[in-house]
Amino acid sequence: MNPMAMLGLVTRFHVSVDGVDLGGWARCSGLSVDFKPEPWYEGGDYQHPTYLPGRIEYPPITLQRAMNAQDTPRVQAWLSSKASSWVTANSSGGGGTAQITLFDAKAQKVASWSLRNVYPSKWDGPELDARTLGVAIESLQLVHEGFL
Repeated sequence: MNPMAMLGLVTRFHVSVDGVDLGGWARCSGLSVDFKPEPWYEGGDYQHPTYLPGRIEYPPITLQRAMNAQDTPRVQAWLSSKASSWVTANSSGGGGTAQITLFDAKAQKVASWSLRNVYPSKWDGPELDARTLGVAIESLQLVHEGFL
């Protein structure tokens, strides 16, 4: 099934972790890598540094979307299984592999990222206020070891 057929035009990112479909998301931030090059100055030449490889850092990925009856329960079930395995120490110690796929307005795949050793870091539910007609937004943050 085409993931965009069920997502509509406002969700352009489709996410799955180890085959668990977490659905479509409207926003995805944190897809970046920082190589942290280290300057090295030789022989007192402080004007022309040589750069050495530093630590490669990947920030957390943050996903956001309007809550919906199809995808939100799957995220809750995935989070529940992760929490249960951590509390009972049944975890194998390794995180999962997440796949984030970007689609264009015509539901064509544009790019895809495979994140290594993924763990949920944080989930935020909607701010609820019966006096407004706002959309219930959920946010999921994932930590990982990289996608390159």
